[in-house]
Amino acid sequence: MLSSQFIAKLCTLPYPIVKIILQYYTVGTVYSKTNREFKRSLYKNVLIAMEAHMAMNLQKNDMKAVCYEPIGHLLKRFKKNPMSKQLNAFGEQFDECSYWIHKCDIPIEKTNVVVYFHGGGYLLNMIDSQLTFSAALHFALDDKTAARTSIMIVDYSLTMFDHIYPTQLYECLRTYNNLVQLGYNNIILMGDSAGAHMSLSLARAIAYPEEIKQQFEYFSEFKLKFNVSNLPQPKALILDAPWVQPCTPPLPSRHHVDTTGDVIGYDINLGNYFVEDLDQKFINNFLKFTNTNWEDHWAKVEAINNGNTIMIVGEREVLRDGMEDFYNIANKKGSIEYYIEPGGIHAGMVYVESLDYMSKKGAKRALKGDFKDKFGINLVAQFLNKRDFV
Repeated sequence: MLSSQFIAKLCTLPYPIVKIILQYYTVGTVYSKTNREFKRSLYKNVLIAMEAHMAMNLQKNDMKAVCYEPIGHLLKRFKKNPMSKQLNAFGEQFDECSYWIHKCDIPIEKTNVVVYFHGGGYLLNMIDSQLTFSAALHFALDDKTAARTSIMIVDYSLTMFDHIYPTQLYECLRTYNNLVQLGYNNIILMGDSAGAHMSLSLARAIAYPEEIKQQFEYFSEFKLKFNVSNLPQPKALILDAPWVQPCTPPLPSRHHVDTTGDVIGYDINLGNYFVEDLDQKFINNFLKFTNTNWEDHWAKVEAINNGNTIMIVGEREVLRDGMEDFYNIANKKGSIEYYIEPGGIHAGMVYVESLDYMSKKGAKRALKGDFKDKFGINLVAQFLNKRDFV
């Protein structure tokens, strides 16, 4: 049964829709006046305004009833997109919770694997625009990089079904190990929001194996059947709007920007679902990254310190200040690439930019390599194009 709060938000949904339409054709919306993605798209303005209206205080039962979609359904629907026909092994299952988006046909030891973790606060499943992004990325790469880069998605368990920490970290670590066991050693971790949080958690787990061993010894239901200390570290980290402090309420922006209409609210429901009544001090180093320091927690993470990490943040994000605080903590070597999208909202790369490639017409643009003015997609593609991890 839907909560009364959710029903109330549904009933009042016409208001932000009408408001954004009127603004779009008159004075301009908070989106169209600040970010180029929205200037010529009423659809994007309306869609994001709707998402922003519904975003606050999400309840698990509401999300199960209205939003949940199994990954198999999502992959099946995407097969109608022309991009899927040009992706090798699209939708092929790799292990319990991961699937290939593209699997290149070169020897494993020469292959780079981008492992993508979707966002959604660990509450929500992957959605169409995120899947579209993971597919479109292949066509945004230059020919040489695309030929040697495989792309995988991970469908980890969700807190809407009461799977709390460290379930997701355990599952993603297991997939990482399965890749290594097959001979993949050039692994790049990529994620948006909670997916970027997972990328950082996984990188820390591999760089600090004694810490993760202690974590799983405490959570006795999770039995690692492999030695984390034997795993090679990820070659790179691609972090789009990393959710670095899940259980900390954000404060008003210290940059004095208008965060109106961002798809992230000021509540901490999602973080609370993730940890429930766990001891946050015990799990801190895999939870709240703004409560860490470089010397003790990031000095051994190779990608953080050797120039192989990129962070993309929206200028108008509710959570921007926390991301900036983490960047200042982790960037001791001055080697993290840090970009702020003008007027950008939370994870605009996967929630806004990729919308242009969901239709058949848009997919044809992707197939032609047309990613003109795509802030995040082009940054990620350029980041990968200029690196040879083999």
